Amino acid sequence: MISFGTKYWFILLIAILVATIGVVILLYFNNKTNKALSKTQVRILMSLRFLSFFLVAFLLLSPFLRNLKKIVQNPIIVAAWDNSASMISVGDSLAIKAEFTSVKTEITQQLGTDFELQEYTFGETSNTYINLNFAEKKSNYSELLSAVNNNHFNQNIGALIIAGDGIYNQGKNPVNLLNEVSFPIYTIGFGDTSIVSDSRIQNIRVNRTAFSGNKFPVEVDVQFSRVRGKPLKLSIIQNGAELESVVITPPNDNYFYSKEFILEAGEAGLKHFSARVEAVENERNTKNNTSGFVINVLENKQKILILSDGSHPDIGAIKNTLEEQKTYDVSVFTEEPYPANLSKFNLLVLNQLPTSGKSAAKIIETAKISRLPILFITGNRTFLPQLNTFNQGAKIVPLAGSGEEAQPSYNSTYATFNLSEDFIEILPQFPPLQVAFADYEMEADFTPLFYQKLKGIETGKPLMATGKLNGRKIGYIFGEGIWRWRLFDYYQNQSHARFNELINQLIQYLALRENEDNFIVEFKPVYTETDDVILNAEVYNDAFERIASEEVNIEMKNSNDEDFNFTFDVQGQNYYLNAGHLPMGDYSFSAEVTIGNESFNETGSFTVVPVNIENIVTRANHTMLYQLAKQSGGKFYLPNQAEDLIAELKSTNKLKASSYYQEMINELLNLRWLFFVVLLLLSVEWFLRKYWGIY
Repeated sequence: MISFGTKYWFILLIAILVATIGVVILLYFNNKTNKALSKTQVRILMSLRFLSFFLVAFLLLSPFLRNLKKIVQNPIIVAAWDNSASMISVGDSLAIKAEFTSVKTEITQQLGTDFELQEYTFGETSNTYINLNFAEKKSNYSELLSAVNNNHFNQNIGALIIAGDGIYNQGKNPVNLLNEVSFPIYTIGFGDTSIVSDSRIQNIRVNRTAFSGNKFPVEVDVQFSRVRGKPLKLSIIQNGAELESVVITPPNDNYFYSKEFILEAGEAGLKHFSARVEAVENERNTKNNTSGFVINVLENKQKILILSDGSHPDIGAIKNTLEEQKTYDVSVFTEEPYPANLSKFNLLVLNQLPTSGKSAAKIIETAKISRLPILFITGNRTFLPQLNTFNQGAKIVPLAGSGEEAQPSYNSTYATFNLSEDFIEILPQFPPLQVAFADYEMEADFTPLFYQKLKGIETGKPLMATGKLNGRKIGYIFGEGIWRWRLFDYYQNQSHARFNELINQLIQYLALRENEDNFIVEFKPVYTETDDVILNAEVYNDAFERIASEEVNIEMKNSNDEDFNFTFDVQGQNYYLNAGHLPMGDYSFSAEVTIGNESFNETGSFTVVPVNIENIVTRANHTMLYQLAKQSGGKFYLPNQAEDLIAELKSTNKLKASSYYQEMINELLNLRWLFFVVLLLLSVEWFLRKYWGIY
């Protein structure tokens, strides 16, 4: 079917036809130079000229041919091989490797000849097959399914073969992703599913930061399997010395135990600890009996200054929470005179200031000069027009009407600090805060932690937010009544743990001041061996305006005196460094930048710790593999049934070639033979004119 790429082509085609006829008539009809030619000769020349001119003009209309092409796709079989460390964590690793390699070789040779076979290895990530070394530190089956779907989009996948132990410790349960899968999955279950005697460290919860001279809590979860009635000791170890211990006697064969230890922080610096539970006799997997953790001990307590126009229960709730931690020195002033010297404080909390009677302009200006972080708590007494004039990263533009009640809605993209799943789960039940009926504007560097949920409708208005203003941390609670959250938490859970978690995380982030000069380097005190070591830096001129025109260099040194030198990349006004995966151990660093004629230096330390997650659970999960196969239309096999799997795939009628029709478009202008046709027509006409004596 011929179509045209030009509008109104039908009218143009008629015009071309008329114009071509006119040219032919002008050249050959009643032309005196053609009197020597017979009528037949004239007609031949007229036809040749008409065809050549019409064909050239016709091609100018951009004609193209449309046709349907049938495309046949042969079925693809994808084979994915579990390359995680849990595959060889127990038993004879050499025998397991040999069996796994034998199954892989058999499937590759038998199916590779009859089908198009694509191979992957998977663990923490999924890759096209390179080498089996069982060195992946995590197992992520859901990422494998996503990778296969994305890499083979619109291709005819006949079947997916997954060979592994079914243990996943990263990502989602793959069974819950089967609605995204349109092909059968055949699974081969490796590993041992028998329940054996095992005592293991399941999880450790600890705040990564503590303060010199104080104590800090560590909560250790231990799981016991088939060790009923056997007394086992759980210990906290530092530098080979036992700090705390408890003896546990499991009352049944599947016993979970959680214990909180209170430890001394000691002197400032990175401190390495480990939790260890005794192994039972003939325990096959002892790698999960010990798990380490690291904390960063800081020098002094943080001093918090709370200013308020009169007493308020919100201030009492915050003060009580901070004093429970014994890492804060809290000072509260509910009336003037307020302290004039703010330089000794780490954080200033302003409750409903400024008011119509107290401007707080001098306090805010002093905090700005001292680069002191501020947490603003607004309420019905806050004088919003004056607060907006201070330009502290957020503006509240009041509308006509009184205040309203807003419940919190968690912002899942907030990444400045983390809140536990327990807190996020209970958050929607918290009582509403009294907020201003207003529009909210925030600077680009500010991110809401909670949004306002008004009358059951989630809005884009912030309820709680944090950010930075010229390198100084600023926080906002856009409402009053958080004291009700503390009471509700106790009413629901008989403790203030969840409310305390929120306040501690918020205050710790705001009060922890990296430094007070023109150069700031942000980093985490602890990275795992599978993490990219990422650092961020900020550079300010003497007016404390952020700049990104200077080069920032950093030198890292580990405990073996190995040096690692890097230069930060510039991203907008920020400096960013991704040092990639670094070897395990303690590191110190020194970063330097030159601003004008002055050099600024920032030092720090962090540690890279091993990932032990593959050794925690080593019992194969064939139930998950069976469900994955059954619900997708495939089958589950054991390693010694590899031949049955091959026979099934070769005989099944599910592996069929798929076909579809694709519309093909070819422009006539691109056809070479048309050029030669036009050339031939013009050449023949020219030859005949010369041959018949017409010049």
